[in-house]
This record gives sequence, C-alpha cells and structure tokens, in this order.
Amino acid sequence: MDSDLAEKIEKLEARFPRWEKGLFAAYGAALTMLASSAIRGIETSYLGEALFNSLENIDSSFTENGLIVFTDPVILNLQRAIFIPYWQILGYLLLIVILVPAAWLAFHSTWRQVSLIKRQSLIFGYLLAGWIVLLSISVQDPAGSGGYNGFLLAYLLAMALGYGWLRRKKNKAEEVFP
Repeated sequence: MDSDLAEKIEKLEARFPRWEKGLFAAYGAALTMLASSAIRGIETSYLGEALFNSLENIDSSFTENGLIVFTDPVILNLQRAIFIPYWQILGYLLLIVILVPAAWLAFHSTWRQVSLIKRQSLIFGYLLAGWIVLLSISVQDPAGSGGYNGFLLAYLLAMALGYGWLRRKKNKAEEVFP
C-alpha cells in the first residue's frame, strides 16, 4: 500500500512543471494588467480634467431647474470613458482565474497528499500574482481609496507572515519519537 501511495505522490510531483508554467502565465497576465492599469490611471486623470473643464464652460441653455443636462456628445463620451467598469470586471475575473489554482493546490484532497513544503512556493506564487492583480485594480483610480489600499496592505502582510511562518516551521526538525 505504501508503494501505491509513493507512486501517486511521485506522479503528482511530476505535474509541478505544468503548475509552474501556469504560474508564469499568471505573472505575465498580472504584470500586463498592472502596466495597462497604470496607463489607464493616467488617461483617467487627463479625461477627468477635460470633463470638468468642459463642465465649467457649459452655457445656461444646458441647464434645467439648476441641473446640468448632458446633451453634448463630447461630455457624454468623456463621462463614459472615465466611468467604464469593464476594466475592473476583467481584473476581478483574472483574480479568480489566478486564485483558483492556489486554492486547488492548498485544499484539494489529492494535492494534500504531497507535503506542504513542496507545494508552498507554488501556492504563495499564485497568491502574489493575485495581489498584483488587486494592485492593478487600485492603480486605475487616481484618487485612490483608503479602505481598498488598507486591504491591499493587509493581504500583503498576511501573505508575507504566512510564508515566513511556514518557512520557519520547515527549518525545525520534527521529533520522530515522543
């Protein structure tokens, strides 16, 4: 029975290069998202300035009962370009795609047969790629949000402490006999 379990574990460990290739793809997607989000954040700040400058130059003919009616196609297009939610939706979908392999490696019963020491670098690699995606979502908003940035900091701190705790635990020898 032990030989069957050892064979099964060896077969699982032979799959690690595939998981590593997936990790490289996750980092590629996350870093591409981060670079694109930084550019999107700069564009959003310029579009915001253009929108608010356009709103200052509106004639009184565009107001009804003190409210501004957006009938100018330029202002409408600027508003649509600033407040488009598709980039954030893409970011959260990418986050799910990246975090599912980490959860699979950490919690699936098949992979739990392989020791955590051999899996932890892959798991934390996927978690770090997920953090980069969350950072890219934060970079898009030039004004920033204190709560979201606090969440990013807490995520990074928890991940670093967890990785350090597991690495420290690995260095200690286990007692064979009680």
